[in-house]
Amino acid sequence: MNNNQLLLLALNCINENREPSHTELSKIYVFYRTEIDYKGISIDEFMLGQNWELVDEKRIHKVMNFIEEYLHLSSKKAKDRKHVE
Repeated sequence: MNNNQLLLLALNCINENREPSHTELSKIYVFYRTEIDYKGISIDEFMLGQNWELVDEKRIHKVMNFIEEYLHLSSKKAKDRKHVE
């Protein structure tokens, strides 16, 4: 998954008024691990570096909140897994 696919996933879930599926959550987790965690950047740094111009002005806050929420859930999941290993 790349940044644009993450953005499209967020838009689809918002437009369909639904939570991400288990498969979608897994994709977000893998995205978090490869694009944020392994690169040693914070979620805030990632969010600041995105091109939000692609998002309709009316939905930008919903999309940002959605992405940030699920990236934080992925971060928690990654930390929980590190403690188990």
